[in-house]
Amino acid sequence: MNDLALYLFIYHYLSLFLSFSQGRGESVATFKGNEFFSYDLSQTPIQSSTDEITLSFRTLQRNGLLLHTGKSADYVNLSLKSGAVCLVINLGSGAFEALVEPSDGKFNDNAWHAVRVSRNLRQHAGVGLPTVTISVDGLLTTTGYTQEDYTMLGSDDFFYVGGSPNTADLPGSPVSNNFMGCLKDVVYTNNEFKLELSRLAELRDPKVSLQGDLTFRCEDVAALDPVSFDTPAAYVTLPRWNGKKTGSVSFDFRTTEPNGLLIFSHGRVQGPRERRPRVDFFAMELLEGFLYLLMDMGSGSIKMKASTKKVNDGEWCHVDFQREGRKGSVSVNGRSMPFSTNEGSEVLDLDGDMYLGGLPEESEGLLLPPEVWTAPLRLGFVGCVRDLFVDGRSRDLRRLAELQSAVGVSSFCTRETHRRCSAEPCAHGGHCREGWNRHICDCSGTGFLGPNCETESTVLSYDGSMFLKVLMPRAQHTEAEDVSLRFMSQRAYGLLMATTSSESADTLRLELDGGRVKLTVNLDCIGIDCNLSKGPETLYAGQKLNDNEWHSVKVVRRGKSLQLSVDNVTVEGQMSGAHTQLEFHHIETGIMTERRFISVMPSNFIGHLQGLNFNGLPYLDQCKNGDISYCELNARFGMRRIVADPVSFRSRPSYLALSTLQAYASMHLFFQFKTTSPDGLLLFNSGDGSDFIVVELVKGYIHYVFDLGNGPSLMKGNSDKPLNDNQWHNVVVSRDTNNMHTLKIDSHTVTQHSNGARNLDLKGELYVGGVGKSMYNSLPKLIASRDGYQGCLASVDLNGRLPDLIADALHKVGQVERGCDAGPGTTCTEDSCSNQGVCLQQWEGFTCDCTMTTYGGPLCHCPLNRFYIKRNNNKNISKTSCLATPLILL
Repeated sequence: MNDLALYLFIYHYLSLFLSFSQGRGESVATFKGNEFFSYDLSQTPIQSSTDEITLSFRTLQRNGLLLHTGKSADYVNLSLKSGAVCLVINLGSGAFEALVEPSDGKFNDNAWHAVRVSRNLRQHAGVGLPTVTISVDGLLTTTGYTQEDYTMLGSDDFFYVGGSPNTADLPGSPVSNNFMGCLKDVVYTNNEFKLELSRLAELRDPKVSLQGDLTFRCEDVAALDPVSFDTPAAYVTLPRWNGKKTGSVSFDFRTTEPNGLLIFSHGRVQGPRERRPRVDFFAMELLEGFLYLLMDMGSGSIKMKASTKKVNDGEWCHVDFQREGRKGSVSVNGRSMPFSTNEGSEVLDLDGDMYLGGLPEESEGLLLPPEVWTAPLRLGFVGCVRDLFVDGRSRDLRRLAELQSAVGVSSFCTRETHRRCSAEPCAHGGHCREGWNRHICDCSGTGFLGPNCETESTVLSYDGSMFLKVLMPRAQHTEAEDVSLRFMSQRAYGLLMATTSSESADTLRLELDGGRVKLTVNLDCIGIDCNLSKGPETLYAGQKLNDNEWHSVKVVRRGKSLQLSVDNVTVEGQMSGAHTQLEFHHIETGIMTERRFISVMPSNFIGHLQGLNFNGLPYLDQCKNGDISYCELNARFGMRRIVADPVSFRSRPSYLALSTLQAYASMHLFFQFKTTSPDGLLLFNSGDGSDFIVVELVKGYIHYVFDLGNGPSLMKGNSDKPLNDNQWHNVVVSRDTNNMHTLKIDSHTVTQHSNGARNLDLKGELYVGGVGKSMYNSLPKLIASRDGYQGCLASVDLNGRLPDLIADALHKVGQVERGCDAGPGTTCTEDSCSNQGVCLQQWEGFTCDCTMTTYGGPLCHCPLNRFYIKRNNNKNISKTSCLATPLILL
C-alpha cells in the first residue's frame, strides 16, 4: 500500500470514529451565496477511469454551483441550472453534458434531493467506452458516453463545493453563481480511495479551505426575493464591481415593455470632459424587446445583440454574462453568444457604483456613453429582477432597496392581467399604451403633459426677434434622441428647434420650410477625424402647415435610423457614414444664436411653440417653472397676439423700396396690416416683359394681382366684411411649383390654378406701402390703386426672409416710422358729425360726409347758406366756422 492509500485509510477510519463519538450520522453545511469550501488536490492528484460522486442538496434557488474539480479541458462540473441538475464532463476531447429535470416542477423546491454521478468503462458495440450515469433521487437517470480516446480524469487542482472564488471562470461551468441552500454528504470515490468532502470540511482538515460564514448544520436559506421597478425613474445602487480581469453577472428579469436600462456602471473619465471624453463602461439594455450587451475597456466600445428573439414577453428571462480578459460570453435563456472586445486593454476599470434598473435623476456626476441609448433617453427598466449574482456572489436586492429607501422599487413581483388602457386614463386625446403593471400616456400631440396628460403645457410666443435657449451643463454626446413639440404659425418659414454645438457643426434642427417641416441632422466628422459622412441628412413632412393651426412634430433617431412625424404621418430615412454621435451644448428655439458653423441661417420663427420635449425633459415648462437655471429667453410665455417689427405709413405718399422680391419658381409671403383707410397699394414689384405682382387694398378688401407672362390675373380675398376696421389682419400670398396660387386673409382662403408660364421673373425694386406719384397711371391693368397705403404693416415675411423694413430699405419716401400707434387719435362716435352727417374714419382722424344733409363744414354743423366757400382754382376750401350772415359768393 502506498503512502497516499495509507493516509486515506487512516484518515477515513479516524473520521468515522469522530463521527460516531459525536453522535452525528451525516455532514451538512449551509451556503448563503458567499460561502464555499475547497479541497486541495495538488499533493494528491486524481488519476481515475472509474469514479463516483454523491451528494444531497436542498434549496429554493434556481441556479448555483454544487461541485467542480479540474481545469482547462479536464474537469467535472455539477450544478443547478434553472431548477434542473446539470452535469458537464470533459476528459480532454470535448464536453459531455447531461441535464436532469423532473417531469413536474423543479428541484429547487426546498426538499432534499440525492444526486449520484458514476463513470465506468463499459463495452459498447464491441468497443470499450467510458459511460457516464447521473441519477437524481434514484429515479431520474441519464446515461451517455464520453470520448473514446480519453478515459482518465486527471486533476491536480481543487475540489470546489458550493461555490468558488470565480464560478463564472471555471471551465465548462453552465452557471456563474454560487449555491444557496444546504449540502450534505458530498463524497468522491474512485477505484483507489474515498474522499468524504463534507466530513473533511466539518473536521477542518488541513487540505480544506473554508470561505465565508459556513455553518455546519442545515438552516433555512430564503430565496432571493424579486424586486419590481414600478417606474422608469426607479433604480437600486449596487456596490462597485471590481471585475478588472475577469467577472460575471447573472440575473433573471421579466417585463412586457420593449425598452429599458437594466444595468450600468462606468469608470474614471479619460481625457478632457468637455471634448468627447471616454470611460470604461459596462451596460445591458432592452431595445425594441431585444437584449443588448455594451462594453468598453478603453480600446473602443462593443454593442452586441445578445438575444435572437424578443424577451419582453412577460416571462422570466435568465441572463448570464462571463468575461475573461478581452473575451467572454453572454447567455440568454441558455443560448450563449461569444464576444471579443477590440485589441488593446484587457482590463475593465469600473470605479463607480453599479446601477440596476435605471439611473439617478441627478446624474451630473455620471458620464453617459452615447452608445447606451436608454440612458440619455431616460428609459429606465420597468419590470422585475431576481437572483442577481455578481462574480458568483448573491446580491439581496430587497434588502438593498430597503436600506436605500429606493423610490418606486417593490419587494415582490406580480403581473397584472387586466388591461389598464381599457379605462381610458389618458385625458385630452393622449394615446394610451400598455406597460408592465401600468399604462403609458403619450401626450406629445395634445398640448398637455403629466402621467395622464392632465396638465396644460406652457406656450411660448415668438415675434421673429425672440428666442429660448437652453444651455447644457456640459457637452452632450448622444446617438439616440426623442424630440416632440407643437407649433402654430402663419409663416411658411422659421426655426422651431435646433441643437447647436460651440465646437462643431453638429446639429439636429427642425424648421418650417415652405410650409413643410424640415429635419436636418448634421454630424460633423471633421473636428474628430472620423470617416466623413456625405453631409447633412434631411427629411421633409407635412404641407401647408402655416395655417395658424396647431401641428405636432416628432423626431426619433436611433443611430443611423431617422423618423420624422408630423400630425401622425411618418417619413423615414437612413443616415450614411459610420459616425453616429451628435454633439451639442445648447437647445435653441425661435432663433439660432450659435452661428459659427452655419453657412445658411434658418429664418427666425414667428408663432407659438408648446410641449417641447427633448429626451424626456419638457424644457419649456422647466424654464417657466424654474426647474432648471440654464435658460436664456426673451420669448413671451402665454398665447399672445404676435405683431413683429411694426411700421407706420403716416401719409399716403409715403413708401419704402426694397431689393427685388425673389419669387421665380415659388413664393410664400406673409404680413399683417391694420388700417382705417379702405384703399391703398401694399406691395408692388415689376419684372421682365409683363411680369409683375401686386397686393393692394380696394374698398376694404385685399386684391392679389399677378402676371407670369400669360396676362394679368386678379384674386380677391373673400373676407366677411371690409378690413379697414383698425384691427390687425393676417395675409398669406403663396404660389407653389405647380402654379397653384393661394390667398388667405385671416381664416378665409381662396385658390386659383394658372396654366402656361410658371415662373415669375421680377426685376427692379419691391415697393412697400405705395409707389412714386408719377407711377400710378402706368401701373398694369387690374391694379385699382391710385394712392399709397396709410396704416401699419408688421411681421413681413418675404420667402422666409424677415426684412427690417426701414433698415433694409434702399430708400424711404415720406413719413414711415417704427412702431404702430393704437390707431387714429380721434375715432368716429355717434355724435362726431352733426345733423346726421356720416363719419368717415381716417388713419389720422376722421372726416364728415355731409352730402346727404343741408349742412356743411368739417362736422356738418353749418347751414349751407351760411357756409363760406372760396373757390380757388376750381377747388373748394371749407372754412371752420359758420358765417353770421347768409352765404356770399365771391
